[in-house]
Amino acid sequence: MKKDIPFPEIPREEYDLRLKKIQRKMKEKGVDALLLFAKEDLTYFTGFRKTWYFPLLHGAIVPQKGSPILIVPQICHVLAMHMSWVEDENILPWGGADHWHFPQEPTGIYINKLKELGLEKGVIGTEEGGPAYIYIEASFSEFEKIKKGLPKATFTNGTDLIWSSRSIKTDWEIDVMREVCKITVNGIQEAIKKIKIGMTERELLYMLEKSFIDQGAYDTPMHGEMMFRGGARHYSMSTGRPSNKKLEAGRQLYFDGGASLKGYRVDMQRMVWLGEQSKLEKRLFDIAEEGQKATEKAIKPGAKISDIHAAALTVIRDVPKDLKAQGVECLYSNLFMGHSIGLCFHEPPWITAMDHRILEPGMIFTIEIPALDIPEFRELGNYPEDVYLVTKDGYENLTGAISREPWIVK
Repeated sequence: MKKDIPFPEIPREEYDLRLKKIQRKMKEKGVDALLLFAKEDLTYFTGFRKTWYFPLLHGAIVPQKGSPILIVPQICHVLAMHMSWVEDENILPWGGADHWHFPQEPTGIYINKLKELGLEKGVIGTEEGGPAYIYIEASFSEFEKIKKGLPKATFTNGTDLIWSSRSIKTDWEIDVMREVCKITVNGIQEAIKKIKIGMTERELLYMLEKSFIDQGAYDTPMHGEMMFRGGARHYSMSTGRPSNKKLEAGRQLYFDGGASLKGYRVDMQRMVWLGEQSKLEKRLFDIAEEGQKATEKAIKPGAKISDIHAAALTVIRDVPKDLKAQGVECLYSNLFMGHSIGLCFHEPPWITAMDHRILEPGMIFTIEIPALDIPEFRELGNYPEDVYLVTKDGYENLTGAISREPWIVK
């Protein structure tokens, strides 16, 4: 048993807590092992997090009993031993130069280890669904090789099982999320104070990200993202990369995204006007803020996720008469009003009318309520977004330290 490691990503107690929790759930569901390839699942259940992206097979086997098995390319072998609480003998390398004498083809390692665990006829849960799994490390052909090597095993969708653990954040995760939200809020406030007409989008982004780094949010790889959007006059309602375009009077800016810390992400939004808001912008701003406040009233343990969506629609479902007179036909085009967040930028569950799961303490969501002049994209109104922790009594707004009032730069 490993007693100490030099660069742990998570505390030993956190690793043990997560492992016991998922193994208990696996026993309840009759799943003998989880076969994991998504990089965030590897981080969550083994403590190993890659420091850069490269397309070689990384994966893990989490059995219902005993220690996980972490399988990594040779180049990551020592790094994994220095980062993960998985026992060294269960960190298995593959590839590399011949003198290492490691297997050159990784799928056989998975097949052999599952057989050693007595799971030739076992039930094996896999990451088969969910839009959060966009970074699964295994190719289709590699996954098929593993399945063909275990023809008597039953492969089942383990997505709901995995997220039943990951959706409820631990106390350690909540502390990390509080810190990275604080860093993001401070960075946005500092950047807004430094905005000047004539500077470029990239100059503004540099100041923002420098603030993140100066506060300690230097992550590898850096997940911190901040996107600028700006209405039809400036490339429509799209999430374009910051460019060398100079900021000019009359421009609207969305700050959308946030810093990352220990792999954990932030997604919040604030709007800035370079000059005064138009009459329509002010009206749309007020509607979105009213919708945001309505959803906040619905965030409490025991409520359904769909209740949050329904609360937003009480405000933005119908276009007010004064806006109809101005030609506004629609305030709302999104099917969801937010999402969970953690190691992934967007995690399930999503805030939709179709999701009736019950809110529980420890869930962390972003709530984002749009009020937009959709049909013609003439002007954008408001799109507030905050990060909320569900508590035993209601909620805690983790990004509430920065005002949602209009930020006006003159």
